[in-house]
Amino acid sequence: MHSLNKRYVTASMLSAVILIVLSGCTAKNSPSGDGAQAQVQSTPASRLHSASLNAPVRAGAFEIFDPKVLSVLDLDAKINVLAKGFEWVEGPVWSVENEALLFSDIPTHKVYHYKAGEGVSELLAHSGFSNGLVFNNQQQLILLQSRTRQIGLLNTPMRTLLADRKTRAQPIAATPEGRTEKETKTGDAIFDTSNYLVLASRYQGKRLNSPNDGVFSRKGRTKGTLYFTDPPYGLAKQLEDPAKELAFQGVYALSPKGKLTLLDDSLVYPNGIALSPDEKTLYVSASNAANPGWYSYAVGDDGRVHSRKLFHQAPVQSHNQHGLPDGLKVHHSGIVFATGPGGVWLFDPQGVLLAKVHMPSISANLAFNADQTKVFVTAHHQLLSFSLKL
Repeated sequence: MHSLNKRYVTASMLSAVILIVLSGCTAKNSPSGDGAQAQVQSTPASRLHSASLNAPVRAGAFEIFDPKVLSVLDLDAKINVLAKGFEWVEGPVWSVENEALLFSDIPTHKVYHYKAGEGVSELLAHSGFSNGLVFNNQQQLILLQSRTRQIGLLNTPMRTLLADRKTRAQPIAATPEGRTEKETKTGDAIFDTSNYLVLASRYQGKRLNSPNDGVFSRKGRTKGTLYFTDPPYGLAKQLEDPAKELAFQGVYALSPKGKLTLLDDSLVYPNGIALSPDEKTLYVSASNAANPGWYSYAVGDDGRVHSRKLFHQAPVQSHNQHGLPDGLKVHHSGIVFATGPGGVWLFDPQGVLLAKVHMPSISANLAFNADQTKVFVTAHHQLLSFSLKL
């Protein structure tokens, strides 16, 4: 049924729909974003607990493949649009000290700040075209500056930026739905290299491609090590760009003393990266359109990786899908939340698909808040969120 007709039928037969839901029957709705049709099922407990890889159960934006994911997912949660009007948002990170989210808008070379009750404001006018953002163990902001081809530590203390950010804030207008829409302007801000301490820009004398995403070790002998990916996305012609100096795209470990170690040079497009809660497993997404997927590595006590395995193979894109494996984070339960085709995919530590959260636009990356009761998703021109169970 065409989505326009569905909305008409739903509006004109509301009471019938309510009866259908209560009786456990199914109805069709259009999934967010791609205009295709999908089966959205009513979800009595009996149906949810019988969900499987071969017979998933759809409940609104949530598609359940294994009922054990219900310990984390809240099926009553809404997909909230917190702000929109960006060009391509990425690299979200939660600031514990400020109880706020920071994220990059790569094409406009800006970093933004979002806080509940305050909305979005500009934090950095020129970020060096940052992609991934991460805080080190001293709560200093590290930027993976894709087009600048370096990893930079911001010299300006966060408290100074936060005190000044209101002078850089853009107007935020409320929409009738209670959402926010912010006009994004690139402006003529100049990238001030003196604002950053360069942590890494070269490997064996050759410039990095375009540092993308990173994760810090927080414990053990490797505490303070930054694991990061270096695909070619910041280069205009990517793999064929004449400015590309390295013959590969790497996964690296940068020690607290500045030693840069190449961990893997075999992935064509390494992208998102995350550590398991015990830091014994490193996860990396591969955004190779011809062979998309996620990989896992065993991490030794010395921080080196070995025993790479295919964690989960993603399908090659078809006409009714959008997105590739991209950013990912690991919940304290061990469940891996990964952006991929159609939205956010949830896996158990063995790579078994537990659920998908269908999102209204291409989802690039995600971050949790401090207690991991909320997921923030950077999705093309929008900042989205949905809630989890405590």
